[in-house]
Amino acid sequence: MSEIGVVHLVRKKNGIAPFQTFIESYLKNPAGIDHELLILYKGFSGTTDIATHEELLRDIPHSFLMITDIGLDLRAYFVAAEKFNTKYLCFLNSFSIILDKDWLLKLYQHISCPGVGLVGATGSYLGIYGGLTGRRKYKSYFRHLLRVSYHFPRRFLLSLQFCPYPNYHIRTTGFMIMRDTMLKIRRGMLLTKIQSHMLESGKYSITKQIEWMGLRPIVVDKNGEGYEKNKWGISNTFWQGTQANLLISDNQTRTYDVKDSDWKHKREIFTWVSNESEFFEK
Repeated sequence: MSEIGVVHLVRKKNGIAPFQTFIESYLKNPAGIDHELLILYKGFSGTTDIATHEELLRDIPHSFLMITDIGLDLRAYFVAAEKFNTKYLCFLNSFSIILDKDWLLKLYQHISCPGVGLVGATGSYLGIYGGLTGRRKYKSYFRHLLRVSYHFPRRFLLSLQFCPYPNYHIRTTGFMIMRDTMLKIRRGMLLTKIQSHMLESGKYSITKQIEWMGLRPIVVDKNGEGYEKNKWGISNTFWQGTQANLLISDNQTRTYDVKDSDWKHKREIFTWVSNESEFFEK
């Protein structure tokens, strides 16, 4: 039995296309280290319902677990962590695409280092409530007051649960962690999107809980280099430059790839330099 489990989430509502793309990338890019593959089927009605998916896996050693469609990705990951008994767990979401060979080995080489508690293909400094009351240049001061008064209650409530910039957090679209550490994370019910956001990037996020344990979060790039949190902004991974160092892509990184340079520049500044939105139009 391998000490590494790779958990890939497959949601029925997404259709089969993202799964096909993931499997193609998985076959094209050998992991570089022995592991067990667990397919986490979310929202499927039974074995007949997953037959087409299983056909794509006919030559790939794997196991699968079927769960209800209650809650979002992170809830599913904790269910898998309770059932899947390997020392390390690597979680890849439904839209993950592996971009380079030895990808799992590169993640493992960092998560297995003393003092490291969490590694991810991407991280962010984004504060979720940043920019809600940014100082746009309104022709009318009255219009500005209306906007501030409209957003203030929401901003106040969000500020109780989320940190402003720089809000260091590993993005949970692709990450690796020790199973024992994962099971120590305080997580709540994880039934709504806001609860999921809170666990990824809130004041009690997975990343922050890892740091409270005296461990470090690391971003790992395509070259296998690990970045401490104060260096994530120069890793050329999530929403930076050409994203050339991405090890594992997701739907947000691919959206960035196809946008124009002005859109990219604004998101890069907003994510890595400041969440103030004086210049930033949503």
